[in-house]
Amino acid sequence: MRDITVSPKRSRSFGKIIFLTAILLFLTFVLIKFLNWEKLVFRGPTTVVKLITDTGLESDRGQVNVLLLGTGGSGHEGPDLSDTMILASIEKDRGDVVLISIPRDLWTPSLSAKINAAYAFGQEKNGEGLALAKKTVRELFDLPIHYAFRLDFGGFTKAIDLVGGIDLDVETAFVDEKYPIAGKEDDSCGIEIETKDENGIGKIYFKDATGEATLLTEENDPFVCRYETISFKKGPAHIDGATALKFVRSRHGTNGQGSDFARSARQQKVILAFRQNVLSTETFTSPNRIIDLAKTFGDSIDTDITNDEIPHFAKLAPKIDPVKIRRVVLDSERPESVLQVGDPKDHAGQFVLIPKNNNWHDLAEFIQGEIFKTEEN
Repeated sequence: MRDITVSPKRSRSFGKIIFLTAILLFLTFVLIKFLNWEKLVFRGPTTVVKLITDTGLESDRGQVNVLLLGTGGSGHEGPDLSDTMILASIEKDRGDVVLISIPRDLWTPSLSAKINAAYAFGQEKNGEGLALAKKTVRELFDLPIHYAFRLDFGGFTKAIDLVGGIDLDVETAFVDEKYPIAGKEDDSCGIEIETKDENGIGKIYFKDATGEATLLTEENDPFVCRYETISFKKGPAHIDGATALKFVRSRHGTNGQGSDFARSARQQKVILAFRQNVLSTETFTSPNRIIDLAKTFGDSIDTDITNDEIPHFAKLAPKIDPVKIRRVVLDSERPESVLQVGDPKDHAGQFVLIPKNNNWHDLAEFIQGEIFKTEEN
């Protein structure tokens, strides 16, 4: 008679398979439930066909262009102003990615304002901040922007904490003695302030102990109570959400870390480190973490990516090799920079950045050259 008993070793292996299958089914249910994919999952063959044929995402010459925005959110001065703007262009077949950091001080002729105001203007007008931000970038770069994604600072810090913080390599140590303290942006610090209209431009003056009024500039800012000192040491670091926010927002760091170029590079570094943790085994095997992340993003994001399109981005993610991601920073500090500082008299007295020689066509050509360079590799 044939022995049909199951050996203990084989039984344990079978048990592991059952256990892992149960975990996968539970995670699938959690994702469907908390990311509101119920209708998508049961929509039928149309979605499946699109997934198989890769026809579900908008694109231009094989590139999917996504505008990433970071805003202060409630509790911050200018809650809808974009403190961070990154254009991510993803090649659909190979997963090649180029990240282009857009400085918030870039002037936009169509708005007669800096580009960081685009989302805020759209929200204030009709609640269409993403649409106006996409339209503005499209006009400046002569490039279709297919999707946009906005995350506020609160969601940013919570999300990083939920994945256990991030690991990154601080390439250059720096100290910033003027990091803004939330809620103290307009604190007078006991100093008398007055605003004078000069040629249609409001200029801020402060009075010293003798009563003499001095024009406020970046160099003589006396409002020390508005700031705290932060510092980062060179080398590997594990940081939480609040520290990561300071790392990406710092604007007055020593050792050259106060430049737009350095700041944009730090922002991209944090985004990549966060992506690595989100896709880690620890995250995907923790149902509670997945649920909390979904809730956090649900409260803190604004996006025009539809439920139909989420699986297509998920399918695209494994193709992306972080090592091969190219980074481009628009700034005015280096000899090869494509931007320059504009004359404040021509821009309502503001510090702004414009294309070199005020040639917007050249700027658009540069951006397109960087994006479609992936086709040559």
